[in-house]
Amino acid sequence: MPENDPFQTRVVYTLPGMEQAPVRKDLTYKTVGSVELKLDVYYPPDFQEGSQRPAVIFIHGEGPPDILKNAKNWGQYVSWGQLAAASGLVAATFNHRSSEWFTRLYEVASDVDDLLNYVRQNAASLNIDSNQIGIWVCSGGTPVGLRAAMRESATFVRCIVVYYGRTNLEIMREKISPEANDETLREFSPELHLGGNTAPLLLVRAGQDSLPKVNEAIDRFLAAAIAHNVAIEFINHPGGQHAFDIFDDDERSRSIVRRTLAFLQEHLLEKR
Repeated sequence: MPENDPFQTRVVYTLPGMEQAPVRKDLTYKTVGSVELKLDVYYPPDFQEGSQRPAVIFIHGEGPPDILKNAKNWGQYVSWGQLAAASGLVAATFNHRSSEWFTRLYEVASDVDDLLNYVRQNAASLNIDSNQIGIWVCSGGTPVGLRAAMRESATFVRCIVVYYGRTNLEIMREKISPEANDETLREFSPELHLGGNTAPLLLVRAGQDSLPKVNEAIDRFLAAAIAHNVAIEFINHPGGQHAFDIFDDDERSRSIVRRTLAFLQEHLLEKR
């Protein structure tokens, strides 16, 4: 890969020893036709077999099928997995299918659901505490990730992190194919499903996000969360662009990543 390949770009924040985090690679959690969908699991340096640790599931964003097929191997997700592990958590990164511009949302949602089921059903062998799960989502992965995380039955989800997320697909209707019907877009618009049972949220906005209506959706989501009295923490990165965590190497980006890791620790480690 060329040195300037954006898919190899890592998170702008680092922790000592993070690259030495033990990892179990290429575990198959689901097979679709002839395609195996895989996950990687990162462990803290002091991890011991037989122990159970809280885990963070990282749900990647949207893109064409040929781009997403190896998303868990991108520098962004490798380094997030290592950062979480260096913070004392287990981290799972995985590949899911493309929704092909939100026209196959149910297929992608089934991948996310199956991944969560796999992790929880195999929690003992994966050394994960199945009732202490955090969800991290970003960009186009937000509709499917939050659909799973915000269900009433998802009591195992203890906290949620949303980076530059598409939190309302209805207001993006004019940019989405007519093949995606209005009812589906509503079901996958997290803003419309906030409630008193929503896990504590960290919502992060990139002030210079160039993707159409993303920040409008985030602003509406924040207002709706407050109206529903959700436990929400909001961070704005005034100069940040979409994917600031890998593209904007400045102190504001680093402080946001640092706070994100602390938020995950507070809700998954300190409240056990």
